[in-house]
Formats: sequence, C-alpha cells, structure tokens
Amino acid sequence: MDFTTKRSYKKVDIEPFYIGSANATISGDGVVLATAVLEDIVVINRETDEVVHQIQGDGDLVTTLQLTPDGKYLAIVSQSQQLKVFDLQESRFIKTFRLPAASYISTVDPTSSLFAFGLTDGSVIVWDIEGSFITHNFKGHPSTVSSLRFYGKLDSKDWKLASGDIMGTVKIWDLVKRKCVRTMKEHTATVRGVSFNDSGELFISSGRDRVMIVYNTRTWKEVKTIPVSHSVEACGFVEFRDKELLYTAGEAGLLKVWDLDSEKLVATSKKPLDTTEELNIMDVLHLDKGIDSLLLVFSDQTIAEIDLEAQNGVFPTLRVMAGNHGTIADMRYVGPNFDQLALATNSPALRIVDVANKPLDVTLCEAHTDLLNAVDSTVDGLWLATAAKDNTARLWRYDEERRFVCVAVFEGHISSVTAVALPRTPVKDYPRFLITAAEDLTIKKWTIPKPGHEVMHVRSSDYTRRAHDKMIHSIDISPNDDFLATASHDKMAKIWDLEAGETVGVLKGHKRPVYDISFCAYDRLVVTGSGDQTAKVWSLEDLTCIKTFQGPANAIQRVAFLARNHFVVGAGADGLIKIWEISSGDCVQTLDNHDNRIWALCIKDDGREFVSADADGAITLWIDNTEEVQQLEAEERKLKVEQEQSLQNYITNRDWVNAFKLALTLNHPMRLYNVLLASIAEGDEGSVIGSFGIESVISELEQDQILLLFKRVRDWNTNSRHFEVAQKLIKAILTNYSNEKLFEMPGLMGYIDAILPYSERHYSRLDDLVEQSFILDYVVQQMDEVV
Repeated sequence: MDFTTKRSYKKVDIEPFYIGSANATISGDGVVLATAVLEDIVVINRETDEVVHQIQGDGDLVTTLQLTPDGKYLAIVSQSQQLKVFDLQESRFIKTFRLPAASYISTVDPTSSLFAFGLTDGSVIVWDIEGSFITHNFKGHPSTVSSLRFYGKLDSKDWKLASGDIMGTVKIWDLVKRKCVRTMKEHTATVRGVSFNDSGELFISSGRDRVMIVYNTRTWKEVKTIPVSHSVEACGFVEFRDKELLYTAGEAGLLKVWDLDSEKLVATSKKPLDTTEELNIMDVLHLDKGIDSLLLVFSDQTIAEIDLEAQNGVFPTLRVMAGNHGTIADMRYVGPNFDQLALATNSPALRIVDVANKPLDVTLCEAHTDLLNAVDSTVDGLWLATAAKDNTARLWRYDEERRFVCVAVFEGHISSVTAVALPRTPVKDYPRFLITAAEDLTIKKWTIPKPGHEVMHVRSSDYTRRAHDKMIHSIDISPNDDFLATASHDKMAKIWDLEAGETVGVLKGHKRPVYDISFCAYDRLVVTGSGDQTAKVWSLEDLTCIKTFQGPANAIQRVAFLARNHFVVGAGADGLIKIWEISSGDCVQTLDNHDNRIWALCIKDDGREFVSADADGAITLWIDNTEEVQQLEAEERKLKVEQEQSLQNYITNRDWVNAFKLALTLNHPMRLYNVLLASIAEGDEGSVIGSFGIESVISELEQDQILLLFKRVRDWNTNSRHFEVAQKLIKAILTNYSNEKLFEMPGLMGYIDAILPYSERHYSRLDDLVEQSFILDYVVQQMDEVV
C-alpha cells in the first residue's frame, strides 16, 4: 500500500430497497421486483440484483404499488392520492390521475389489462391499463377496503372482482354487468385475503378473525369454515403435488397450507424463532404457473422465496432478500475469503450478507431472542461471536454448507451484553477464549470448550471484573492476546492484563463518553473515539496521549488504524468519515456518503478496503484506489504539459483556429482572450472575430462549451478594456449557432442576465463619446471660421 499523505477511495453502495408500509409487487416470471423506499420506488432485476429503475416520488409516502404480470407497467399511489402509471420499457410516466380518496390496497388481473384500487371511502376503482381510464367505480363498502382479487380470462365474459373491508364485509362485483352480485358478512374482523381458484368455482376469504371461509361461486353458499388459528394477512390457492390446496399467511411469520377436503394442515413455512420481535407475513406474491415457489413478504421488509415441494411438512427457503437492515450496530468481514459481512442489527437474528456476489440477499442465523448489540470474528473469519440484549453471548462456526451455526452460548451476565471479543492470534481448531462486557458494568473472560455436535451452554467464567462506573461501549484485544482494552461512558478507557484480569492502566483525557477503542496491529498504540468530537492515539509504553485529532462536529463513534498505523480512520455521528495522518495530525481525507449516524465500521486488508454502515441500514464499501488515482493524475499532468506546449506553438505559428480550440479545452481565459484579440487584429476580412475557421468551430461546439464561452463573455464584458472582444464573440455565437439550441440550454439565461447590464453601460459610454466628438468637431469648425 502507498503511504503517501493524500488518500483516495472509490465507493460501492448497498442501499436499502424496501422501507415503509407499502406492499411489494413482482412480475409473473419472478424477475422484476418493485418496492417502495418511503416516497420513492425501486425496481430490481432479481436475477442480476441490478437496480433497473429508481423512480422519484412526489414527496408523499407511497401507500400501494402494483406491477403487471408481464412486467411492463407499474401503478403507484401515494398519500397525496395521486395515481401514476409508469411504463418500465420506455422509462416514463404515461398517466397521472388523482383518486377521490386514499388507497392502501391494489391488485392486477392475470392478463395485465386491469388495475384495481381499494379506497378508504369504501369504493373500488378499476383502471384500464392500455386505455388509461377508469372502467368501473364500485361503491357499497361501509368502510376502508382492505383486500382485492380479480378473476377473469381472455375471450371470456366471466370477469369478477372480489373486495373485503375492515368491517368484515366481502363483496363480489361482476365487471361485465357492472354491479355487485353478492355481499357476505360472515367475518367479524378485517378481511385481508380474498381469492378465486383457477377454475373460478371456489372462492375463499380470510382475515384477522382467524377463520377461512370457502364458498361455491355458482350458488355463493358457504361450503366450509376452517379455523386457521392465526391472524391472516393473505390467503389463496396453490398447487401442491398436483392437488389444489388452500393457504393462509400472517401472524407469527407462518404460511400454512390446508387440504380443503380434510380441513387439515398439510405443510407450513419454517417457523421463525420466538423472540421479542413480532414477525408477521404481510403479503404472499404469486408467480406464473409452472414456477413452484412463492414469495413471502415479512413485516421487517425481508422477502423470502420458498419451494413448494415440502420436506417433512416444511417448505424450504430458497432465498431471502433484505429490503433494509434497519440500524446496523456492528459488523465484521467474515468467511474464508472475507467477502461476507456479519451484521448486528436491531433484530435478534445474526445477518450474513455476501457483498461480493449477492449484496441484496441475506442469510438469517437465528439463536438470540433479543436484539444484537455487537459482533466480532477471529482472524481467519471462520468463527463469530455475538452479544445481545437477551443477556447472552454466542459463538458461531462456519460449516461445510457455508453457513454459520451456533455452537455455544455463554450465560452469566445479568443485563444486556454490549460488547464481545475473540482472540487476535491465529486459531488452531477453535478459539480458546471469549471476552464479554455488559450493562452490569462488568467484563468476563470465558474459556471456550471444544465444540461438539450440540450447542454448549457455558455458565462459568474464568473471571468477572467490575470494569467501569458507566456503560461499557467497546472492547478490543491486542494482536498478541496479552492485553484487553475497554471504552466506557464514564469518559475513560482502560488497558487490562487479559490473562489475570487486572488493570494495567487508565487512559484519561476525553471530556465526553468514549465510544470505541482499537489496538494497532504494528505498534504499541491504541486509538480511542469519543463524544467530545476527538480521537486520541495513546502509547502503551507510558499510557500517554501522543496525538489528538479533531473530528467532525459530532461524536466519533468508531475508530481504527490504517496502512500499518500511518493513518487513523474515524466515523462520526454526523455521517462523515475522516482519515488523519498520525505523524502530522492532519485530516487528509473526508468521506461523505451517509445521511445518518454511522454506528459500524470495520477494516479489511489493513485498510485497502473498509466498510461503513449507518442508522438507516445503508452500507458503503470503501476501496483504496490511491495508487490508481495518482497514476491517472500523473498522466493528466503529462498531457497538460504537452497541450500547453502545443498551444504555445499554435500561437507562435499564428494558427488561431487550433489555438482557440485548445485554449478553450484547457480552460485558459486570458490565453483564449489573447487568441481572439490577435485573430480579430490579423484575421480574415468580413469575419466578426477575424477567422471564418473559428466561426465554423463555434457552430460545432457542444452545449457545455458554449456555456463556457458565455461565462468568458460575462467575465470579459465587465472590463472596459476587454468588452470589445466579448461583444464580437457574442455576435459570432449568435450568428453561427442555432437559436433553438441556445434556447434549450439550461443555465444560459443566468449568463445573459449578467451580460446585459454591462453591455448597456458600454453602449451608453460609447454614445457619450460620440456626442463629445460632435462637440469637438463643432469647436474645430468654429475655430477655422474665426481664423
């Protein structure tokens, strides 16, 4: 790595693609996924993980959106009641319409012909996609519409729309006859699911009253009522082993598949671990026939694809996408190639993200029952430790299936575990000890027993020490495993003998809480970050502060050494990352890519790459490209020297055309002025600026170059010595460049508004001179007569 002072990094963003209460929607082939990020919309290709469209909203939160099965059109409704239809192929809005009331539920028919929207005033609107107009406006629900589903086939007159509301009423609308053909009031709570089977002979409804009702559509009589034992957010029909079955999904994050004949449960999705997080399925996304999978949309904005071929009564999960990670409290590079990130988020599950191959996917490792606070890894990336609010720490091992599995749980703290650390020396077979810190103000050292096939419960620690008077935010272990460092809310950091658990020294100097502490891998140094907006480097020889760095205008949350301790990186609560050179104490780089507080920062390859994450769940990979940038700058400097020499040669040889083009390219205002001045003085007769060649060049310039010329005209025109060239250049531009193109240029009027007052002043001055010359002529004439 180059240790020059100036640093440069290129960034790779992993942005949240699903935030808010609006539904997710998908094309029939499962490739195109559309989700809302508050007021904006993101459209993703699920095969490539590419964002194919980012659609700016109208400033109000999106309430519902719907994608046609053929993936061509997207309907978007926001809190402003604006309905917008977006053409994904042409990347443009084709229709905007204001609905009479807010809409939080929508659906589309299987032929991609009709949208339907349920409104809060109890009405249902049907929208013709191709014609861009309302075909039906059904009224009759006494309250907000909470569920919708079409039934219809091409070249058929049997077209229906089912709707349910929050009062438990279900209505069936005949689209051909344009009227309600059936009203059912059997439900006692919000109806969240309505659906027809493929033949249209059966209809089901279900909701938060925990029952599913089956109807015969010929007589509209109730066939069966099945108690499903959970609050339902979605229901429908599904093919399972060549048989048509029913499903319900909702409470407890479960999808249940039922046999209509026996009314028995056939299979379920994998049951999430019981935790403090209330996880529900909010929607089920169907794919085309022949695709044996469903997509489950969870309340935490994760989207899980499940295989409909159940194994032992459970549908296996094929893929999980994380719409957002929420607040990321801590993270580490893990895996044998360090190409994965282990995230501690405001969720009980440990999240593993493959940033190299599938950055939008997530592997959920369930074991903790409350939110995670911290995570740490061994130097080989194959062992993980997590700390959580359930008062425990856990050890995880990377297995043959490329997953982290929990092998041990450490129980002994009486409050939330806030920090955790594993050995820094190379691991043989398994790590030998674990360090934890908790809100009970203690640190504990644990001996890790040899992992077996079962999860081990370790309840006895090697020692317990009261470490600080206030909460312990961070701990770290020295590269040789000799020392332990702690950082606390009591404004102090401490160095401990790791084996004995005795205090070696206290680092005093910060005026606010110390949030992070980190050892240097190449020297006897330690760095701390504090709420007093400073980072400090301390010597382990005498425990003195040898350097203080002034940070951003807020607390420094995370600190670490870079490039063999030549630099320190600090992440602030204002979303800025600063890099300081240790020898000079100067800030050599400020990286700005986060809009919220940065809670997590971790380093890879001694700083050749590092990653930051903020409270919004946005992740940024920073890759050191200092050497590439320096090489590029050297090449640019060489090219500039060559161009400077060429410009001088053109001026010497009176080649005004090439001199004009090069002076404009190099952005040399005065050289450009002198070229035009010389051209006017020596050039072609009849040309405004002395060269028909320059006029021809002007007629072919790009918009940005024309704007640059106007900028030069504006500057020259303010000076009475330079205004004549400026005025001639204006005439040359207006004569040789299309007025239509000039009119379309953004920002041009700003230059013209600045040019006009000075031009009027120059012409007024010239008029005065002409008048004075007439007086002089008169005086001379009168003197001649006298003589």
